[in-house]
Amino acid sequence: MNGIHLLLLIITAMASCDYVAGQTMTTQLIQSVVSAQPNENVIVSPISIETCLALAYLGAESQTAAELANSLALKNAGDKQSVAQKFRKLFEKTKSVGSATFRLANRIYLDERFHVSTKYNELAVNQMHANAENVRFADATATAAAINSWVEAETDNKIRGLIPANSLDANTALVLVNALYFKAKWLNQFSNHSTAKREFHTSAARKSEVDMMKQTDTFLYGDFKELDATAVEMKYLDTDVSMLVLLPKSVDGLASLEAKLKSVDLAKLSAAMRTEEVNIQLPKFKFEFDLDLKPVLAQLGITTMFSDKADFSSMLAEKEKVAVSQAQHKAFIEVNESGTEAAAATYLKIVPLSATFAQQTYQFVADHPFVFAIKDNENVYFVGHVTHF
Repeated sequence: MNGIHLLLLIITAMASCDYVAGQTMTTQLIQSVVSAQPNENVIVSPISIETCLALAYLGAESQTAAELANSLALKNAGDKQSVAQKFRKLFEKTKSVGSATFRLANRIYLDERFHVSTKYNELAVNQMHANAENVRFADATATAAAINSWVEAETDNKIRGLIPANSLDANTALVLVNALYFKAKWLNQFSNHSTAKREFHTSAARKSEVDMMKQTDTFLYGDFKELDATAVEMKYLDTDVSMLVLLPKSVDGLASLEAKLKSVDLAKLSAAMRTEEVNIQLPKFKFEFDLDLKPVLAQLGITTMFSDKADFSSMLAEKEKVAVSQAQHKAFIEVNESGTEAAAATYLKIVPLSATFAQQTYQFVADHPFVFAIKDNENVYFVGHVTHF
């Protein structure tokens, strides 16, 4: 058996009746993940997952390629050159500027027996900057350490131990890895002196004490009656990326809110919000999240690449029949008074075979479960929800 590994990180999405697009992979991923783990703190990176799947798509053919193209909602799916160029533009956009650090990186690890095909080299290596490196998978401990070391370096040591040594062996053909890292300061930072202990209601019957940050300033604010929720968007310094927080109006409203997030383009939601004076109270939070993507991707219609019918004939120069055996995702986020730090990684293992507002200060007190997303006007980089402390 040979293998491909794919590394992934996702973020959560929200909805507005005025901004409903076709159901995107972002919203589908969120629905699949949160429905399986409704009481866990969750963070995923749609961009990381999509990029890793795109790397697989560029080497896929027939039904394998069709399923990936459909789930990725690729336009001109038959033109892989255009698809590669689309993701190259994303790489060009995710660059560090000023105090904001933004890194998106790809790496292809091949067993010393194999080489990428000329066609795949042009698309994945040259267009998507996925450097290819030959390794000896039979030496699983050393190879896993090398891959994990690269991921740690790309994510500032926030994603550690992504690939366990026992997931690799002499039959592994290649591993596709994507890493995404973001760290930025708030445009309007919270004062450490304003942070105080406050109750966070996990449910109507349960509560815990948290460090609650607090500030009053002008932010994008929305009251979405269709969602029974309010939203606030906080900008980061030196970047057009921001954090959107969507808060259900009831303590137990998270599940209902997330059920309404289908078929929504979260990146466009801010267009339905207005600049208002808002008193924000948001808890500091820090957590990591591990996810087996295989059942999640199956719900999205991606199944053939895991079977003996998988066709990755455009990926390797050698005519070896391979399939994906594993798809894993690991993500990390920390939000505090200064700003946000988030990271994600995904790997695939391939084996043979709104309205107007009156002038006032609006209260946004996140003292119960909420949804968050780190995004710009085009892409959602991370999304998730906080349910407990």
